[in-house]
Amino acid sequence: MTTGTKIISGVVAATIVIFAGAIWLLSNQSAKEDTKLSKPLTGEIIADQGANHIPESSQAAYITNPPTGGPHYAKSASAGIYEKEVPDGNLIHSMEHGAVILWYSGLSVQDIEKLKQIFSSVNVSKKIMVPKNNLDVPLALTSWGRLLKLQTIDGGQIKTFMETNEDRGPEKAPL
Repeated sequence: MTTGTKIISGVVAATIVIFAGAIWLLSNQSAKEDTKLSKPLTGEIIADQGANHIPESSQAAYITNPPTGGPHYAKSASAGIYEKEVPDGNLIHSMEHGAVILWYSGLSVQDIEKLKQIFSSVNVSKKIMVPKNNLDVPLALTSWGRLLKLQTIDGGQIKTFMETNEDRGPEKAPL
């Protein structure tokens, strides 16, 4: 075999391996997505309040506290942990894009740190943790049209809600 033939054979073999690996990776991701989509959403079902955009300075009335959808601002909030409140209108837009939100109120510093550890351990990308001063429970989780209120920190319920409900909003868009 000549050197040129060896190089061509090597390139062809490498291309086949890369192509097969890409197919395997995509089918594996598709199977994970199919498994996720086969699971029912968790949390209480909340009536659809529409998805109209409103001016940033507008206030809207929502049927739940915290809100699970409805009129919202044009800009979504980025994924991550927030130390201060974020306007509901920005968070609702994030839920429209598939975000899950962990809201909290009146917790001790130790409980907030525990929540941060649980939040960070959940392997989803569209997630937000944010305080809300007028929350009527210590903890709540929301996704588009879903609400789960908790009186105590329950890592299992938090993880299940976030993993099941993440990226299931009406719009498939980045945060």
